[in-house]
Amino acid sequence: MNTFIREMTIEDIEQVRQIYILGWQNAFRGIVPQPYLDTMNLDDWAPPLNGAYVLTDGTNILGTSSIAPARDSAFEGWGEIISVFVLPHLIGQGYGHQLFAFVKEKLFEQQYTNIYLTVFEDNHRARKFYEKHDFLWNGERLAINVGGKDLIELRYVFSNEAKR
Repeated sequence: MNTFIREMTIEDIEQVRQIYILGWQNAFRGIVPQPYLDTMNLDDWAPPLNGAYVLTDGTNILGTSSIAPARDSAFEGWGEIISVFVLPHLIGQGYGHQLFAFVKEKLFEQQYTNIYLTVFEDNHRARKFYEKHDFLWNGERLAINVGGKDLIELRYVFSNEAKR
């Protein structure tokens, strides 16, 4: 399948919402409470268009990712990968790697040499994915409550300076 990545537009929002819902329901099953996943409603939500990208085959959106300057003030000057999701039936076909490499490069183009992301501690598949892209857990454990359940997120970091 021929694909390309482009900036998200307002016309993409509905498909992107569905990818987020399906992505959460697939990736976080057994981690996030099932009632929360079953009743997800993003009708009033959309990622900011600035820093949001979609992977498309020209007709359908197959995946999406969002990046931004660090939202955590302790990481001022860093770039952040906020999310990466592909349609669940496409997982394992390389589309996630394509999208992830693209947004990582976008952050480099914006002069970020250090990048971070957070991942649920129990999301072993995602942790392995990030580690394949040279992200490492920095030892931070961040408490978060999702759907009434206390969860731990781990901060994974990447330094382009160390790669030089």
